[in-house]
Amino acid sequence: MKKTGIFAWYGYFTDYRKRLERIKDAGFDGIMLWWEDEGGDWPIPRREMERLALQWELTIFNFHMAAVNDNDIWNCSISVREGYLKPICKTMEEMADLGYHNLVMHLCERGDVPDPDVGLLHSIEYLLPYAEDNRITLSLENTWRADYLEYVWSAFPGVKELGFCFDTSHANLKDQFYLLQKYQHLLTALHLSDNDGTGDQHRLPFDGTINFAQKVTPYLIDSNLPYTMELIADQSRYPDERTFLKTAFERVTRLLELEEERIQEEKKNDQMFLRF
Repeated sequence: MKKTGIFAWYGYFTDYRKRLERIKDAGFDGIMLWWEDEGGDWPIPRREMERLALQWELTIFNFHMAAVNDNDIWNCSISVREGYLKPICKTMEEMADLGYHNLVMHLCERGDVPDPDVGLLHSIEYLLPYAEDNRITLSLENTWRADYLEYVWSAFPGVKELGFCFDTSHANLKDQFYLLQKYQHLLTALHLSDNDGTGDQHRLPFDGTINFAQKVTPYLIDSNLPYTMELIADQSRYPDERTFLKTAFERVTRLLELEEERIQEEKKNDQMFLRF
C-alpha cells in the first residue's frame, strides 16, 4: 500500500504540535510543509517544524516554496526576477542541509497573465544550477495556466531537476486533467483535493465534483508517490478537527482502493485476453 500524507496546515488554527499529534493519530504516514516560519498564536521556526515532525515519526514528503508574487518569476525585469529567485535558491540550500530534495513551486499565480516567454526560461536557467548542486527536484505545480508548465518542459526536455506536482483541485477548475495523462512520467508530487468547479476550495475528495476513478487514480498506478492531500477544512461541515482528519484518512484510503480496483480490473482483462 502506498503511503499517505497531508499538508501540515489544513484549515484549523491550532498549535503545530497538536496538529502533528492529530495527523499521526488519524493514521497518516507523513506531511508536506510550507517552508516558512509559522506565526500566529503559536509561532515556530521552520527548522523546528521539521524536527518535531520527525519526533512524531512523520515523514516529510516535500516542501512547498513559501513565496508571494509568483508572477515575478517571468517578469521582464532581471532585478525583479532575481529578487524572487534568490529566496528559492536559499530554500533549496536549507532543504539540502536537512536532507530533503523535493520542492514544490508555482510558475504563475493568476490566469490573467501573458503567454509564457523567455523571461520564464531565464528564471529556470537561473535555478537549475542550484537545484543540481543541492540535488533538488523542482516539482512544478499546475496552477492557472497549463501552458506555462508545458513551455518549460518543452524548453528543458529530460532535465531531471524539473518534475511535476499535480493538483487535482486546480485541474478541475481549469480543465487540466489531460496534464496528468500526458505527463504522468514527470510526476514528483501530488496535491489531492476536491472542489465544485466554482473556486479553489481544496475540499476533501468526494465532497466535490471530481471523478477520481476516471480522471485521477488510473494515471497513478505506475507511480510510487505517496497519496498526499492539500486540504482546507470546511469548518461549517467539519467543526471538529479530529473528526475531519479521521474523515480525510478514510477518503485517501478510498482513493487508494480505487487504484487497487483499477489494477485488479486490468489484470482480469489481461487474463481474459490471453484466453483468446
